[in-house]
Amino acid sequence: MLVKMKVARAACLLAVLLTVAFIFYNSAQPVPDSIEASANVAEQIAAVVPVQDTAEDGTNFVQLVRKAAHAVEFFALGAELSVLFYLLHKRLHIQTLWNTISTALGIAVADEAIQILSGRGPRVQDVLLDLCGALAATALCWLLFGVIYAVRRRKDKEKRHKRWVN
Repeated sequence: MLVKMKVARAACLLAVLLTVAFIFYNSAQPVPDSIEASANVAEQIAAVVPVQDTAEDGTNFVQLVRKAAHAVEFFALGAELSVLFYLLHKRLHIQTLWNTISTALGIAVADEAIQILSGRGPRVQDVLLDLCGALAATALCWLLFGVIYAVRRRKDKEKRHKRWVN
C-alpha cells in the first residue's frame, strides 16, 4: 500500500508540474502568437457551437475564449493540487485547503509576472479568474472526497455491525 501511495503522489506531482509548465509556456508567448492561438481555438469552438459575436471581427468571442482559458487551466491545476495535498496529508484538513489555495494563488501571480516579460500586461482580473478556476475545482474535489469518506465510513460501520451480530 505504501508503494501505491508513493506512486500516486509522484504521478500527481508530475501532473501539477506539467500543468504549471503549460500555463507558464502560454504566458511566455508574445502577444501576436497568443492572440493567434486564441483565435484558432475560438474558430474551432465556433465551428461546433453557433456563436453570436457583437463585434464584427469576432474579437469579443476571442477575448471570452482567452478569459475562459485562464479559468480552465487553473481548474485543472486546482484539482491536481487538491488531490496532491490530500494524498500528502492523508485526510481533509484546513491545512490541505490552505496549501491548495495559496499554491494556486502563487502560481497565478507568477503567471501574470511572466506576462510582463513577454510584453503583455498583467491583470488583476486574470489572477481572480485563475483563482476562481482553482477554487471551483477545489470545492468539487472536497465534495468528492467527502462523499468517498462517507461511503467508506458507512461500509466500515456495516462491517463492524456484522461482526457484532455474528
